[in-house]
Amino acid sequence: MAKVLGVTGGIGSGKSYVCKVFASLGCAVYDSDSRTKQLYDENPDLLTGLAGLLGTGILKIKGGKVVLDKKAMAARIFSSKSLMEKVKEYVYPFVMEDFRKWKRWKRGVVLFESAVILENDYVRGFMDKTLVVTAPLEERIARVMKRDNSSLQEVKRRLRSQCSDEERIAKADFVIESVDGSDIEAEARQILRKMLNK
Repeated sequence: MAKVLGVTGGIGSGKSYVCKVFASLGCAVYDSDSRTKQLYDENPDLLTGLAGLLGTGILKIKGGKVVLDKKAMAARIFSSKSLMEKVKEYVYPFVMEDFRKWKRWKRGVVLFESAVILENDYVRGFMDKTLVVTAPLEERIARVMKRDNSSLQEVKRRLRSQCSDEERIAKADFVIESVDGSDIEAEARQILRKMLNK
């Protein structure tokens, strides 16, 4: 059975890049954000439950089908921490069941990439070890503004909704700083050796 390394970090920290490095070393990567978006489209029960929590304003018709209006949902949950928590608690079981099926036949070390591993004991329970990816705050803000074409205010609002790097690092098994000049591949190899006790 595969060992699970949970990869987490704040927005713009470089999680996806670090996961690509692990993938180049032979690790399968479960991108929970991308997969969750797919589950919104694939699982009508998930959509119905979300509409019950947030109201039908988060739904729209596209191609004759009822789908999630991701922008409308984001506007609702980023303005209310309690709503965001309720949505997470509702969505996580769907995602973790999907992850459990995905990793069933995998071997070695697999990665579960998510921004919220350390904040949620239910999700954390699926991980063997956790890795926090960090980067200087100014760099993270610049990355997200460029990547998402977001304003400084939007990025800062999203940052406020997440816990700090210090809080994450205190709970992590491993830390990688994703900055120019870091030998991330060497750090990744070392983590894999520890995970596999080689």
